[in-house]
Amino acid sequence: METSTIVLIAVVVLAVIAIGLAIAAYLNLLPGSRSGKLKKHFGDEYQYAVESHGDREAAERDLSERLRRRRGMKLRDLTSNEVKAHDDAWAAVQQEFVDNPVRAVRDAQAVVESAMADRGYPDVRPGAEGGAGFEQRVRDLSVDHPAAVAALRRAQRAGRTADQSGTEHLREELVAYRGLVDALAGGLPAAHGTAEHSGRRL
Repeated sequence: METSTIVLIAVVVLAVIAIGLAIAAYLNLLPGSRSGKLKKHFGDEYQYAVESHGDREAAERDLSERLRRRRGMKLRDLTSNEVKAHDDAWAAVQQEFVDNPVRAVRDAQAVVESAMADRGYPDVRPGAEGGAGFEQRVRDLSVDHPAAVAALRRAQRAGRTADQSGTEHLREELVAYRGLVDALAGGLPAAHGTAEHSGRRL
């Protein structure tokens, strides 16, 4: 066998080995890459999902499904009349909080749901899409506004461990709902899915 043929075979074998190693390295890094991207996108909501599912892989499937679901939504900016309507509704919620904090928090959730409907988020019936009612809506919101959703999760968690006779945890939950309304009142999220908004305060 000629030397040039032996060299050519050796080069081809080395190339195949190098390609195989590159593919193996890529496949080994892929799960970590996906985890890193999901952690970066969802922030604290990533950890909440892991705790809720009790399993990182299940949580990442859930978060990936949220991203897929969001890609199928066609959202729009609120009109000035809609912003005014939500502004008025929020003012009523704040006034109500003084006399009936529990009802005010419930009504704050309704303002969020109304703003979501106006923005074009799909209506969710209990038990639909693998979620139940408002929880599915929060999951939908977590794609575009993960920081605001994380604030709501923290407030709700604190409320479950707080003295239920007090109103401080209800005030914190109300503030968290306010953050969601603010996020919804801002412009549409950037095309790459970040949760930036104008900071418009209702």
